Amino acid sequence: GALLARWCGATVFLEVNSPLAQERSKFGGLRLRTLAFALERFTWKSASKILPVTRVLADILEESGVSADRIAVVPNGIVLDRFPPRVAPPLDAPVVLGFVGFVRDWHGLDTIVSGLASGPGNVSLSVVGDGPAREGLEKQAAALGIGPLVRFSGLVPHDRVAEHVLGFDIALQPAVTPYASPLKIFDYMAAGCAIVAPQQPNIQEILRHEETALLFDPAAGGACWDAIQRLVEDPELRRRLGTRARLELEQKGYTWAGNAARIVALAEKIPPAPR
Repeated sequence: GALLARWCGATVFLEVNSPLAQERSKFGGLRLRTLAFALERFTWKSASKILPVTRVLADILEESGVSADRIAVVPNGIVLDRFPPRVAPPLDAPVVLGFVGFVRDWHGLDTIVSGLASGPGNVSLSVVGDGPAREGLEKQAAALGIGPLVRFSGLVPHDRVAEHVLGFDIALQPAVTPYASPLKIFDYMAAGCAIVAPQQPNIQEILRHEETALLFDPAAGGACWDAIQRLVEDPELRRRLGTRARLELEQKGYTWAGNAARIVALAEKIPPAPR
């Protein structure tokens, strides 16, 4: 794409969701690492405008030699129309913890399963998605005697994700890479869920502690479950955080339509390439 744009004299916008060579080196067994890093830097530097999804990622791009004037942070988003207004469950209804996405070991769901085993009996976990960590989590739940409290929906059609997330009372992001703009966070906000997530810079670009989520110290053992327990015991706090999260998403325009408008506005400021 970068080579074709240069050959045609075309304007090219590049969205960046991760430092991919670095990520695949760490998690994917990447080979030809030197070539991969060189190609990635070439592609970044060739873009007319580069659109990282977080400020943290923008800093990584600048450190790699991309000039700041060619960077515009555009977070991820959702299709808001898929999320109707939330219907509050009865106060005595069981509390549903929820997670949506590809399930990997580093997401930390094993700590949630462990917490369920020692927590109150009126709490269950719903995992929407699949992945390599699923089998281990199912075995862990069975070994702890809480198999019925942990439900995996498996892969679901994209247009049905919203109805599953709307069934969550407390939505979880137990762990996240330091540069990501997690799609699940925007789903949780749109669904008006009370969110529990790590207190780290990329998450704090979107969520505010005690206002739109409960953010916990990822270095403190048990801090995630402490935040969950607090929400389990306080339905009014769940309602307040969820309502404010949905309002924040609407006000900040964290939608794909909003992102398209931002990108069009950026494109209109770039002069046509000479022919």
